[in-house]
Amino acid sequence: MKNNDWLYTILPISAVSSGFSVLIPLYILYLGGNVLDVGIAVTLFNIFEVPASLLWGNITDRLHKNKTLILLSILGIMPIFALLYLMTYVATGEVMYGIYAFIATASSPAINIMIIGKRRNKSLPRYYSKYSMLAILGGLLALVPGVFIQKQTLYYYLLFLFVINIAGLVMAYFLIKPDKLQPKTAEPAFRRSFSLLNMLSVTPLLMTGKHLLDRMVKEVRMKRNRQIYLILAAMSLFNLGLYLFNTSYIPFLDHNGITYGSIFIINIANSFGQIFVYGAVMLAIRNFRINLYYRSASFIRALSYFIAFLPMLIIPAYLLYFNIFAYFIAGIGYSIWNVASSVLLYTHIKNRREGKYIGIWLAVLGTSAIVGSLASGVISQYVGYLETFSLAIIVTLISIVVFSSESRADPKSNDMLK
Repeated sequence: MKNNDWLYTILPISAVSSGFSVLIPLYILYLGGNVLDVGIAVTLFNIFEVPASLLWGNITDRLHKNKTLILLSILGIMPIFALLYLMTYVATGEVMYGIYAFIATASSPAINIMIIGKRRNKSLPRYYSKYSMLAILGGLLALVPGVFIQKQTLYYYLLFLFVINIAGLVMAYFLIKPDKLQPKTAEPAFRRSFSLLNMLSVTPLLMTGKHLLDRMVKEVRMKRNRQIYLILAAMSLFNLGLYLFNTSYIPFLDHNGITYGSIFIINIANSFGQIFVYGAVMLAIRNFRINLYYRSASFIRALSYFIAFLPMLIIPAYLLYFNIFAYFIAGIGYSIWNVASSVLLYTHIKNRREGKYIGIWLAVLGTSAIVGSLASGVISQYVGYLETFSLAIIVTLISIVVFSSESRADPKSNDMLK
């Protein structure tokens, strides 16, 4: 068995996460819930996720039992499938999504630490693309069967995800080698920051380790704290716009007559947009201009929000086709932004108080996600989808302005990463 065979356990973990991200909103709508209920569910997911990432990260640091925690995380999800199958109340689905976030997060620090330890000598862009490709392929594995799902057959899709989760448990048991202690060469302060790395391993946030960063990022001079906080502000605004849009997106499609199967097709288009970036662009780019890609990606993402709603203003009959295209370019925009923003932040915090700024980073993203998802549900329910999506566009464009302020304050941040 090859040393990196265990990495393929990301496929079923990502499949279950991606499947739930579509299934839960559809379940809530099927039971008679509305966009506000979906907003509450996503908000609970984010609320549970933030403290869970800290708790499980600390447990991982103390126990050094990566394989055990991954197995417990996968096994712990099993009862949720039964409860979702039996649920008849909207509130049950909302709470279950939060509990899922708490349990699923248990595997995140362990997976991150294992990959960092096994891939320390790989270049970060190529490594990140491989990881992201596996995560997205896992998402596709879950989304493709959903194309054939109707309202009356949602239970079959839940059963499908249950089977995928069992497969993940088996793969983790046989493919992950016995646990080893973390490398003694890592700086203690930075090792402790592993508890703050990612909310969920299947979420394409850039994973980090000091040795990986040393190979990826050119030496840069120390920068003022103000520049770091401007970057954090720009990221939080982008993330706020993302949740303003994404939280209400499935209810918006369902409200306008898009079938469940077609909703899955739209989400598949988003995955292909990300595959285009991680599988082609990132592997082909030799000179990564951080600022250029950050601003371009943010603009593309804002444009996708506009295209998604455009048919309702002019030609409603083409809503499905417009949204397939919109969510495809949304995937492109998000994935490029994600790489650019993550590398940019790590460039600025390198050789500084890394743990502090990574903690602030995830706290900012978590807070903006909570605010964005709850605001999305409230505004869409009591004002309208057009107003929600318009606000998402405005917030995302403001994030470009804030980011440009940071660039003007630090002209050398235009350095290319090779």
